[in-house]
Amino acid sequence: MRLIRPAVLAAALALGAAGGPAAFAQEAPAAGPKTPLPAPTPRAVQPGQGKQADHADWPCVQPRVAELSYGQMWAGPPLDAALTAWRDDALVRETIPTLVARRTKTEEAETVLRRFAHAAGADKNAKLTLLFAGVFSEINASRSAVIAGIERYARKQRDLSERIKTESLQLASDRKGKDMAAQMSPELQQKEQTLTWDTRIYDERAQALTYVCESPVILEQLAFERGRAIQALMD
Repeated sequence: MRLIRPAVLAAALALGAAGGPAAFAQEAPAAGPKTPLPAPTPRAVQPGQGKQADHADWPCVQPRVAELSYGQMWAGPPLDAALTAWRDDALVRETIPTLVARRTKTEEAETVLRRFAHAAGADKNAKLTLLFAGVFSEINASRSAVIAGIERYARKQRDLSERIKTESLQLASDRKGKDMAAQMSPELQQKEQTLTWDTRIYDERAQALTYVCESPVILEQLAFERGRAIQALMD
């Protein structure tokens, strides 16, 4: 299972950047973003997905699925009560952080699960059911937060794209009819630096979008993997 580096994901979703226009003062001016965010287009509706057209801020090629359904990955006992009851079990609460962490390797997770099942004793099946309920709940919540972050990401990218367009047109208008000396005025140089900086930020975020969009899918795969491993230990 492919993992996204946490630093890449956090930086992309935070939409922050250090420095400022002065950092790129010596770079050539840019006419606008090299990789503009395309206008959203309706996609085919997938089972349980809802209308993609209702989510104009979704920039990913992957279908937007707001929440996971445990029925797709769990063939054990019903989880209706367990989805809240898992929080009352100390052993379950202690075990879940390791299982939901994307940095936890499959082999490590399986070792943790075997120890958990052994410690549960005669209540193994019930405890494992609670454990999956907690794992599923935590992964689902994390995934929903990532989806919300991606949509904020897309909105800010579109706003930045419009700003770059305005800055580019204004700079071209300000330069029109002016000699070289006038074009090198401090005011126009500052506008050029601002345009260059905004364009750089836009392009870096657009490049990160590919990785960010994979995160909900990776979290879904993680839930499937943990569910399969937990069920394998049940009688």
